[in-house]
Amino acid sequence: MARAMIVVTTQCFPPNVGGIEAYVAGLADALARHGHSPNVFCDAAEENAAREFDSARAYPIKRFRGPRGWRRWRKARAVVKVIRQNGARVVVADSWKSLEILTPDALKLARVVSLAHGAELLAAPGTGKAARIVRAFQKATLVAANSQFTADLARKFVDNAAKVRVVLPGVDAPPGAPRSLPSPPCPRGQKLLTIARLEPQKGVDTVLQSLSALQESYPDMIYDVVGSGSDTNRLAALADGLGVGGRVRFHGRVSDIEKARLLSQADVFVLANRRDAGEVEGFGIVLAEAAAFGIPAIAGSAGGTGDAVIAGKTGLIVDGTSSAAVQAALTTLFDDSEVARRMGIEGHKRFWSEFAWDAAIKRFEATLFDPIA
Repeated sequence: MARAMIVVTTQCFPPNVGGIEAYVAGLADALARHGHSPNVFCDAAEENAAREFDSARAYPIKRFRGPRGWRRWRKARAVVKVIRQNGARVVVADSWKSLEILTPDALKLARVVSLAHGAELLAAPGTGKAARIVRAFQKATLVAANSQFTADLARKFVDNAAKVRVVLPGVDAPPGAPRSLPSPPCPRGQKLLTIARLEPQKGVDTVLQSLSALQESYPDMIYDVVGSGSDTNRLAALADGLGVGGRVRFHGRVSDIEKARLLSQADVFVLANRRDAGEVEGFGIVLAEAAAFGIPAIAGSAGGTGDAVIAGKTGLIVDGTSSAAVQAALTTLFDDSEVARRMGIEGHKRFWSEFAWDAAIKRFEATLFDPIA
């Protein structure tokens, strides 16, 4: 495929941490590796960390700081300038919000792809936010949704449903993720892992409640929780109140190396996500990261996790609001090591064939360059 200049405009980019940040940076890195020329326009970050991150990239990154309105205006002006001066014909926006300030006239000669993630589309019809999303999506040639769930949300804001396409995200393999699993794979035990922002919609409390009912039957069970957030203190108190505090290790935020170590030691990855207070899991990149290590997953049914975990094949999908459902799923994987092993193997195969960026970039090239039917 011919080399192309691709403008990437984003509010979310490393060294800031988050799923969208990792997604957009992974896409830019993969495009560069495959011979394209991404030009990234993003918000400023901590200066030393940003300098270190940017210097390791083989493509230009222009950062903008200052008050929000001024920053957005300056970024939009720079995007328009590079489109007009360099003849860029492809623009990728991290979400509808990054298209909002760009004028239709500035984008009229470009193929414009807006990524869509899920929670940013939870706007009630008739509201001001819904009207803003509609206007932003009118400027897009195509909306690339990270799951079928997100695509269904996005179609409410476009006049042509064909404008929305499900494009599963690419995922950077965590450090140490094996390209091949031991044969036969190591036996599964009872070490659980969650990696998430500690907020109510992630369902860590539901997992803790299930552990309370399981601990007598599985005395070796350990639950590692990685991440920080507004729910941390409540969850720690809940674990103690349920009598499982000694089995739960709250690690807070950890380095990539420590995250990889915990993934390599886990037997089951669990994300009992639910919809809560306008938040929802649009896909669940961390579920794909767990699959890179051959870990079977238990995921909540809310949102788009059904595209990250194939129910009954790479893991189990449950009602994330039900501790009984999480308990039953954990019992299944604890008691039937062959089922757990098979799911881990299938998830691992799928990660490297579909989610790892060297595989995923092909569907993004199709999204960015192939004619729309």
